[in-house]
Amino acid sequence: MNLVDDGFSMGIVTSNGERMLGFYTETLGFASTGTVSFAGMGTVHKLAHGRCQIKVLVLDSDPQASNPGGGFSAATGFRYCSFQVTEIEALVAQCQAAGSQVIVAPTEIRPGVKAAVVEDPDGNTLEFMQFDAQ
Repeated sequence: MNLVDDGFSMGIVTSNGERMLGFYTETLGFASTGTVSFAGMGTVHKLAHGRCQIKVLVLDSDPQASNPGGGFSAATGFRYCSFQVTEIEALVAQCQAAGSQVIVAPTEIRPGVKAAVVEDPDGNTLEFMQFDAQ
């Protein structure tokens, strides 16, 4: 594969637009970079934080099925997104204050590496990893 850009974009589909957009912008610090509307389907909200990009498609009507939740092993397919962060404890506290369920509190999983897992307002699993300077 020959990539034009070495960044990565993730798409999230929701019917819970206000809470999802608030979580990703106000809690995690993503900035809006624009919207694109698709008649009869919904509006894509483009969000960026550094080179990380998330596209949140807010549906005009409820979908036939929803996220089963339940973390990493509840179903197959794309099940979580992982971010390398600093100040993991403060970030998880912010998520919890915003109403996110903390699945795994910040924990040292091996020397110099902490991990935490939270769910966004739709139950999507987010993993945060902090690598201490060695």
